[in-house]
Amino acid sequence: MPDPELPRSATEPEAVISEIVRSADAACERVDVAAVLRAAFRQRPQLRALAELLQASPDLLTSGRPEGPRAIERLIRALREAGAEQLVLPRCGDCGRERPLTGLGDGARICSACSNRRLWRANPCFICGSTTLAGRDRAGRPRCRAHPPWGATDPDRELAKLIAAGPFGISPETAQQAIRSVERTRPGQLRLLWALEDIPGLLTGRGVEGPPKISALAQALIDRGAHGVVVPLCPFCRRTTVLKQRRDGLRCCETCRNESKIATCAVCRRVRPIGGRRYDGQPVCGTCRQHDPSNHRPCSVCGEMRFRQSRTGDGGVCAACREIPTALCATCGARRPCYFAATDAPKCLPCSAKEREEATCAGCGNHRRVNNRTATGEPLCANCGNRPKPCAGCGGIFRTSGRTPEGEPLCQTCWAKHPAAHRSCTQCGSVERLYRNGQCAACARAADLREVLSSTGGLVRPELEPVFQALLKPPPRTVLHWIHKVPARRAVLKALATEHGPVTHEILDRFATAPTIEYLRAALVAAGALPSRDDLARLERWLAKTIACVSSAEERRILRNYTNWQPLRRLRSLPAGQLATHGRAETVRIEIRNVARLLEWLHDGGTTLAACTQDQVDAWLADGPTTRATVRAFLLWASRRGHSRPLTAPVIGTYFAARIIGRDQRWALVRRLVHDEQLQVADRAAGLLLLLFAQPVGRISRLTTEHVVNRGDLLALKLGRVPVEIPAPLDDLIRQLVERRNGRAATIPLEEPKWLFHSIYPGQPIDPHTLGRRLKAIGVPPQLARHASLMDIGSELPAFVISRLPGFHQSTGENWNRESQGFGADYAAEVGRRLQERPSK
Repeated sequence: MPDPELPRSATEPEAVISEIVRSADAACERVDVAAVLRAAFRQRPQLRALAELLQASPDLLTSGRPEGPRAIERLIRALREAGAEQLVLPRCGDCGRERPLTGLGDGARICSACSNRRLWRANPCFICGSTTLAGRDRAGRPRCRAHPPWGATDPDRELAKLIAAGPFGISPETAQQAIRSVERTRPGQLRLLWALEDIPGLLTGRGVEGPPKISALAQALIDRGAHGVVVPLCPFCRRTTVLKQRRDGLRCCETCRNESKIATCAVCRRVRPIGGRRYDGQPVCGTCRQHDPSNHRPCSVCGEMRFRQSRTGDGGVCAACREIPTALCATCGARRPCYFAATDAPKCLPCSAKEREEATCAGCGNHRRVNNRTATGEPLCANCGNRPKPCAGCGGIFRTSGRTPEGEPLCQTCWAKHPAAHRSCTQCGSVERLYRNGQCAACARAADLREVLSSTGGLVRPELEPVFQALLKPPPRTVLHWIHKVPARRAVLKALATEHGPVTHEILDRFATAPTIEYLRAALVAAGALPSRDDLARLERWLAKTIACVSSAEERRILRNYTNWQPLRRLRSLPAGQLATHGRAETVRIEIRNVARLLEWLHDGGTTLAACTQDQVDAWLADGPTTRATVRAFLLWASRRGHSRPLTAPVIGTYFAARIIGRDQRWALVRRLVHDEQLQVADRAAGLLLLLFAQPVGRISRLTTEHVVNRGDLLALKLGRVPVEIPAPLDDLIRQLVERRNGRAATIPLEEPKWLFHSIYPGQPIDPHTLGRRLKAIGVPPQLARHASLMDIGSELPAFVISRLPGFHQSTGENWNRESQGFGADYAAEVGRRLQERPSK
């Protein structure tokens, strides 16, 4: 908001000028005065001074008096060209004619002819007294046209002879051409001649001591083949640029000249280079100038009152809406948004950041790039310049990402939620935290997807349209992160743009590894752009790599035949509609991994599968975990096929009654999941379903909203053939999961089924192993807790009820009925007896 203490001519000069102009000339009602002001005046201080002057003397627009700044004349000329009729141009204060009034004499503006006459009269020739001023001699005395400063000599020819006489290897004629391309006037050529006579080394390194045209002359001589000529660098920043300013007696660039203008900022009170001046004329630094509300103007993109970072044809854009053009960086060679994109040496943002000044940080003492400065001007690095502060929103100690209108700091999370960070998208109109250039994340996502999926012609081929529509469903910032921050996924999308034909699973497999492509594949499957695929193809690729690690070629052949005719054959022969799930594929992986380890162990011991004995197999089994016994099927198959001697391994035993937790521990876990609200809702619900209804994690992970039966006050869950009523507070947890799946919290909007426990991958349920690890992390061992729950249920319910409510097979219920016999006072003794009878490994 504008500062109420400032006059309106300072905060809204365009509006003030428009009102005065329309009151002076009724024809200006049809003129877009604001557009005229934007075209005629680029500096806001000019508009403020003009508005203040017109408020004091509005008759300057119609009286023709030659008073005030030349901005009055510029404004009247621009308005008359736009259609003004009553406005009168000011007349020259000497001759009274309507001319451009470029001079000033006796308090009135005069034309250039009258200004020259006054100059000539004030500078008579010191030889004859004539008032036809032609220039000044070397001593600074005026000379007339009859006695010019160069006399009978030709400065152009004399300067060419002087340069040709130097060690530059250039002829007088070539030097003369270079001189005329830089300076065409005789007075200018004479100044260059005097400068070279006074300082002979101007062309060999001392150019910063001479006039500004020395730099252009040195470059012109080099372009014409001169040797040993040195284009002067800025003596302070060592850059090759135009040296039009002077600092400490030397020529320098504009930036270094401004840095020498040090003063105390009237706002922050720090001694810094002057970045501008306030309305009252007091100096301010560059940062305070940008924060000054009087310097804010409407952004032509978002319409907010902000400091204009760059000018456009529509006026200007703020820093948030400024779009940096893309070019090929001259430093790193990458095509990125670059500064100086229209020049021969564009520079991307990372390369520009690397060239920042380096100094010893006043905070940490390390030699790093300067990112900020203290109140006294001492350098600070990026870490010390933005130290964590208490967030006004959440109270946590974080780095400041934004500030409230009152100036209070906010962390990144709170700033994203604060209304001050939300603005209207210029494309779709939604009010949210904008992503770039006045666009929300969704609009930016669509534009960037079109760009990355388009071929060289700029068009997305029809086969990629389903991919484009599928990628519009995940969260916008997630897709934008893939495009701009994850090179592997961006490379996949660019590769799809250059392919031919529809997108298939095989094409995705060819482009990238499974971790890189998995989320993208899941998003395409969930949106219907790709058909669903089980884990069989991934398992086959894994088996090929695992089998290739076996040292012996013969044993590789045997293991390949076994996998093709045994585990893979079983998975391929599954009934229609059944997929090779992750659990089935993981069982095969465990088996083949152990077989490969056994073969490598035999190879390291100097033997083979054909010469292996049962004693060696037993020794290998005893030296590792019980999962090594999964090689039993392979050993039996190899023995039957004659690849080895008769070998075997023990069957992995199951002692359910001994692998449980105590009843007290089970109910303690139930009470914790009921009352501990710090745990996630999904973990609490899954843990209670396991502890109360003995549901395995594999079945819990595949529950959908179709399994939930809402009966008003009561909630039932279809675990078996008959829905079972869910007690409180588990019913509230399941309701939250249902609302989460139907609401905005879902990863991607999907058709049914909607998984209650969704995965990080779109359209997929949580992996059972992942769910098991999460339950273990909160203290619930899945297998032991489920056995304890089954033991308790089996001791209270008949097998028929167990099969109808929790959803187990009736034979499973009968087995647990038998296991639960004596599950009472003598349970501990029974468990101890079974442990003693259990064979040792």
